[in-house]
Amino acid sequence: MNLSQLYYFRKLAQLQHYTKAAKELYITQPSLSDSISSLEQELGLALFQKEGRNVKLTKYGREFYEYVDAALNQLDKGIAVAKSKSGLMGGVIDIGCIPTILGDYMPAVLKHYREKYPKVSFNIYQGHTLRLLDELKKGTYDLAFCSKTEDEELAFVPILAQRLILVVREDHPLAQREAVMLEEIREYSLTTYRETIPIGKIVRAVLRSKGVEASFSYDDEISIGGVVMATNQAAIAADTPYLSQFDHIKKVIISDIPEDARLVYMVYSRKNYMTKATEDFADFLLKFERQLPRFMMEKES
Repeated sequence: MNLSQLYYFRKLAQLQHYTKAAKELYITQPSLSDSISSLEQELGLALFQKEGRNVKLTKYGREFYEYVDAALNQLDKGIAVAKSKSGLMGGVIDIGCIPTILGDYMPAVLKHYREKYPKVSFNIYQGHTLRLLDELKKGTYDLAFCSKTEDEELAFVPILAQRLILVVREDHPLAQREAVMLEEIREYSLTTYRETIPIGKIVRAVLRSKGVEASFSYDDEISIGGVVMATNQAAIAADTPYLSQFDHIKKVIISDIPEDARLVYMVYSRKNYMTKATEDFADFLLKFERQLPRFMMEKES
């Protein structure tokens, strides 16, 4: 028995198809078949059984897979640790992000990290929170950066606060104010995010606690900024780079909305395997790149 056989076994167990597994392993199908047969002979057990054109693990194969997968994961981490000590740390990290942190926060984080680990590369994908979390659980992404939902499979770590502000056109009556209280905007037509998305639920809860009415209609700050410019409505939105494209809007602080009302989280699956490269990136981000209100950081320290 050798390491190659164990890696071959794991890949076949995951794909349940000889041709597909051989292709991903960059070996021929007969070579894969011979390797698995040799492993089964050494163990004295049948690890796979045919199922149409595919194969599936036997009950002995399923039990063996749990040990092999855990052992190879630990071995991969050990190799990564050794490489990091020698300056050879590399790898690919797949990240899913909400669009609003791709204009400023995430590019800066990646720049800082690449200065330390230039051989690590990233694939960055964007989407809304619910889709990102679904893909994260499937294993499409190693990490996601988005809003928080209730899901026991996922771990949410706050990394960035985006302040909720009032957005108005320059000729709006509130445009001359630097700050307002929520009760002061009750008489104005107000719009914000859809209630069905996480940030919309946050805004809805804040407004209802103060008895403020609004229409919940939009998915992002681009849409909100556009409707403010077109209709002269007031709006509540997160202060993100998307708003900077509108030249004639005014941002007004809402004094009684807490700074931590809108948080962006780094999210990972408690069930999925995390590579050493991903672990190192997550640790780096938590140590050096969190942008949270001071009281939150002091509370954790």
